[in-house]
Amino acid sequence: MTVEVEATVRAEPSALLAGRVAALSTHAPFAVPRDVPGRRSVHLTSGTPAPEALPRAELAEAYAAVLGDPARGVRALQYADSAGLPALREALAAREGVPVERVIITNGALHGTQLALHAVVGPGDVVVLDDPVFPDTRRIVESAGGVVQPVPVDRDGLDVDTLEGLLAAGTRPKAVYTVPDFHNPSGYTLSAERRERLVALADRYGFLVVSDNPYRAHRLTGANVPDLPSTDRVVRVNTFAKSLGPGLRLGWTVAPAWLTPHLVNLRRRVDFHSAAPAQQVAADLLARPGWFDALAERAREIHARRATVLVGSLREHAAGLLEFDEPDGGFFVWARVVDPAVRAVDLVAAAATDGWFFAPGSAFAPTPVSTAHHHVRLAYSTADLADLAEAGRAVAGAADRLRSGTPTSEAPR
Repeated sequence: MTVEVEATVRAEPSALLAGRVAALSTHAPFAVPRDVPGRRSVHLTSGTPAPEALPRAELAEAYAAVLGDPARGVRALQYADSAGLPALREALAAREGVPVERVIITNGALHGTQLALHAVVGPGDVVVLDDPVFPDTRRIVESAGGVVQPVPVDRDGLDVDTLEGLLAAGTRPKAVYTVPDFHNPSGYTLSAERRERLVALADRYGFLVVSDNPYRAHRLTGANVPDLPSTDRVVRVNTFAKSLGPGLRLGWTVAPAWLTPHLVNLRRRVDFHSAAPAQQVAADLLARPGWFDALAERAREIHARRATVLVGSLREHAAGLLEFDEPDGGFFVWARVVDPAVRAVDLVAAAATDGWFFAPGSAFAPTPVSTAHHHVRLAYSTADLADLAEAGRAVAGAADRLRSGTPTSEAPR
């Protein structure tokens, strides 16, 4: 008797990937740059608070108080409610001026944005994004199968005139995403008049506004613009990353009542809840009268000084190469490369060979024709003052090497 054995087709392991995953881009726009061997590197890349602005001592004290108490420590290390610890939700609801049921604790602002967009966006749905845009938001839309419709950002924030024109012409987005205060990367703030019109358009045309606002508490000059109202068409997303530290992975959303159960339902399919000890610590710190506002004020003073030094250095050494507006808040300078002999992406690469890292505008371009390709973004929040004072000279030196045809430098730092 002969037994026939069916031949097994051995494919590459990567063939196991689901088609929807294999189609996603794997480029990480904010991967930590590789330092230059033998040289001290300066990173002007990430929107991270200054080291001295982080409340390390208060966090250490609060963690010790939580975990050192037998009853509280055990509770903090157990499973928690998927929407978040009641004490933290209540504290944030009081600050936001909304019912506690509308607050959901998340693993940072990106998580809140992902939940909001994935709750309403399906394959083929149109999503309006800022141009330029925070790149990970574009990746969220991609993972949902949505179609990106860019709308430019100018000095008054998202161009609502352009958006209204698209809507009148028949575009029907499921969602409009914007960073209203100190927009990342441009630094501009959505005007009060445009905020009102954006919400009115959402009501008229039936889309959801996702307001991602991590820099709102970091105004350096001028008066605050009232936040977008918390309506049935608005999700407000925020984070402790720019105040308590990004490593905590702790943020929150304020969502309409009709949407909150669906956001919780979505997050339960990926994780149970945000880290309970971190939530309890944040709740304890927020319970201290005036503590968080004082922390924000101290951070503003620290970051304002850094912004002043970087702006002064760029104006002194890179005039004729870069054009930019002095930031009113946030953590970045968004500069257009105006020398026709220098491409922005080449400038970034040339500076990196000398240990100076900043972001190319192309990382923030939602389309190949975006004007973001002509820009660079320099973060001033983390680097020390001495390096910021030399940044303009370093950028100008990289441009000089490009003009001479020698983009690399052998000079040690």
